[in-house]
Amino acid sequence: MIGTTTRFIDEKTDLLELYRRMCVLRELDIVLEELRAEGLVKGPMHVGFGQEAAGIGATAALRDGDITTATHRPHAQYVGLGLPLGPTVAEMMGRADGQCGGRGGHMLIADPDHGLLAPSGIIGHSLLLAVGHGYAQRLAGDGRVTLCVTGDGAVNSGAFNEAANMAALWQLPVVIFVENNQYALSVRLDRHVRETELYRRGWGYGIPGVRVDGNDVEAVHRCVARAVARARDGKGPTLVEAVTYRAAVFSGADHGGYRDPAEGAGFTDPLSLARGRLIDAGTSPDQVDAIERAARREVEDAVAFAKASPWPDPAELTDIATKWDGREPRS
Repeated sequence: MIGTTTRFIDEKTDLLELYRRMCVLRELDIVLEELRAEGLVKGPMHVGFGQEAAGIGATAALRDGDITTATHRPHAQYVGLGLPLGPTVAEMMGRADGQCGGRGGHMLIADPDHGLLAPSGIIGHSLLLAVGHGYAQRLAGDGRVTLCVTGDGAVNSGAFNEAANMAALWQLPVVIFVENNQYALSVRLDRHVRETELYRRGWGYGIPGVRVDGNDVEAVHRCVARAVARARDGKGPTLVEAVTYRAAVFSGADHGGYRDPAEGAGFTDPLSLARGRLIDAGTSPDQVDAIERAARREVEDAVAFAKASPWPDPAELTDIATKWDGREPRS
């Protein structure tokens, strides 16, 4: 097993490590829902139950120095890129020990040390940012890559299509990773696009488009790793569509009622799939259970760290605001 401090995984995929990361992500989302219900996390909460394999498999294909842009549902990137969980939960709780000093909230955490830049709550915005990062990487010529995580709800936006066109035109080292979770908030995929096989859109830009089972973490990892290698070799972008299912509601403000409860039965839980594959390959159930227990402890420790973290100093918040406004802080 790759150690828990290892961020990225090479071509010889370690399923046990991928499973560990998915377990941490699942436990994190469970706890975040509880913290939101307790009022310890304010605002909306976008969890990703059922989508763990997509984000974890994709980020495992990267290496140090690469960049990731993300969406309003970025927890898989937090875990997959190895952000320290204590500060991450503290950031979500608005505490001073968070990566952004408690000012970013759950979906806007930036951590340049781990290659995570500017997650955005604006639909389709992550690809605009990826074009900028990819262009800088192309100019640098150092083989770095940008992974742009976006969703099926963004593919019809002007920002998505304009940015995808520029990434293709300039042959940028960008992997466009579309998490197709079947719903754009409350609108089912076939009600907002005519062509539901979204990977085909890549062909219209003159770039490869590929589709992968978004609930199979190993398949996602292999697929994205090929796209990343292609980008690293200077051959330009690839559009990868990972077909998955959002088992959770859109956010804490979503009252549901727009989905057939039975439709999720056609999608395999990614953790169950990986667990079964591990045991079939000879990993003992006790070893798998130990991974799950360790994931729970890791999240529990992160929450304890966050709860012990102080609140930001209000005076510093004013200084930050005036700095960004272009004025000097008050003495």
